[in-house]
Amino acid sequence: MKNVKYILALTALWSGSMLFGQGVIDALKYSQQDIRGTARYMGMAGAFGALGGDITTLSQNPAGIGVYRNSDVSATIDLSNQVSSVNVAGNKYSDNKFSVACNNFGVVWAIRFNQEALKNLNFGFAYNKQKSFDRSYKAGYTGIANGSSLSNYIAQLSSGYSVDDLAYRDNNSYNPYDNSPWLNVLGYQSYLINPKGASTWEGIVGNGTVASGDLFVREKGSIDEYNFNMGGNIYNVFYWGIGIAVTDFSYDIQTGYGEEFTGGYFYNEDGTSKADGWYLMQNVLSTRGTGIKANLGVIMRATDNFRLGFAFHTPNYYKMTDTYSAFVKYDLNNTSTSTIHSDIAETPSGSYSYDFESPWRMIASAAYVFGQSGILSFDYEYTSSNSMSFDDPYAIDAFYNTNYEISEMTSPTHTFKVGGEFRVTPQVSARLGYAYQTSPMKSEYRSGHEIPTAGTLTQFTLDRATNYFTVGLGYRFANVYIDLAYMHRYRRSELFPFSPIPSVSEDPYDPDQSGPTLAISPQISTLTDHNNSFVLTMGVKF
Repeated sequence: MKNVKYILALTALWSGSMLFGQGVIDALKYSQQDIRGTARYMGMAGAFGALGGDITTLSQNPAGIGVYRNSDVSATIDLSNQVSSVNVAGNKYSDNKFSVACNNFGVVWAIRFNQEALKNLNFGFAYNKQKSFDRSYKAGYTGIANGSSLSNYIAQLSSGYSVDDLAYRDNNSYNPYDNSPWLNVLGYQSYLINPKGASTWEGIVGNGTVASGDLFVREKGSIDEYNFNMGGNIYNVFYWGIGIAVTDFSYDIQTGYGEEFTGGYFYNEDGTSKADGWYLMQNVLSTRGTGIKANLGVIMRATDNFRLGFAFHTPNYYKMTDTYSAFVKYDLNNTSTSTIHSDIAETPSGSYSYDFESPWRMIASAAYVFGQSGILSFDYEYTSSNSMSFDDPYAIDAFYNTNYEISEMTSPTHTFKVGGEFRVTPQVSARLGYAYQTSPMKSEYRSGHEIPTAGTLTQFTLDRATNYFTVGLGYRFANVYIDLAYMHRYRRSELFPFSPIPSVSEDPYDPDQSGPTLAISPQISTLTDHNNSFVLTMGVKF
């Protein structure tokens, strides 16, 4: 066991993924998208795959560019209110955040040939904000004991490491951050874990300890996509389109998790004794990346009223870089000696670059056009969430376990969209839509199953299904159009301050272990997100 551990420590020198790394939670974060675009598109809940003629379709079904008969330029402004609420044992904590952004703009240049077969050949560029990460939330926990304390979670992860592996405070010539997982090292440096045997540990919260905790999270960033498309119209029956999409990814998160306790178990050079006090662990992570993918699509006008659409998106191939740091501030009073230990244990700032492949997507669509009266449209989108993968081109099998966990824990995501448009007058149209997106996480992993996390960032959420409710209005005057839309997005998630870990009855490779290990059972709460978006699009056809 010791030899294996030291081999892993040596490997950590070569691969940043061993020290910080990425996991299933990161893959889900990188790959999910919202329904965003022009007000007309959002007013019909994004059910536009068989219709086209809208700037947003360049990022959904590129064949939509072939429907254009005239050139077009438009821009969209989005005013959003994000309300995030956490319910912990009947106590509710809420946060509000307002934002204003340009979600979409683009231009289509239509070239008319007026030939019998090829009617148009069109070129387009569109920017579309696929997702906003802006959110903040908080939670409070009471009755923390043993397995519901972060300190015992760190202690379980430290199994197999000795005091010498994690000790920097006792040996200034040795830097454990170069060789051992940073979370384990932080736990020891800040006195949160105590040696129980040669390579087993226990947390500062133990039998008889009274503790409470708090969690604070602030996220921001976005996934921005730039589409370069071309497409055409053949016989006014068959519309085709192909495109290249360049994606700009930015994500920042700051978290703080702390516990206050009395009757905790404190370890120093004189052994274990009781302590009262508190600690606060803070994490800062910034991820930047650029990706590229290809899209292709077709729309078939089966009859004068009925249309079918199909689109395929290749995986997005990202180059990503993480920059991260963490620290623990602690204030502990050794009640046996009245000695105060108050300081900050911190990691060095680090960075790590890697590759990520997002899921491929397939969109099938159908629409019925009621003459000049209105439209009814349906979209179904399949996202291969279980095909996501990480890679480090400079390491051997650095993400073997992570990629296996992705394939085991996630399932394909299904999105259903339905939208309608009714023409009230020749100039005014009313719209209505609904969309439903399934969770990419298998249900058995959302309620207490162990979810491996990376680095020192232990907090995570697991999303359930997402619902979208939309309504919109449109006005046309000559070549100018103005569209308004309101979208309400509703989603519930499980919030974990750290991952559960089941109890292990016996470890045959660890002779110092006495009895079964402690089951880690964090207080899992419900996070509810309500996002209200008010969208305005203005455009000109020429």
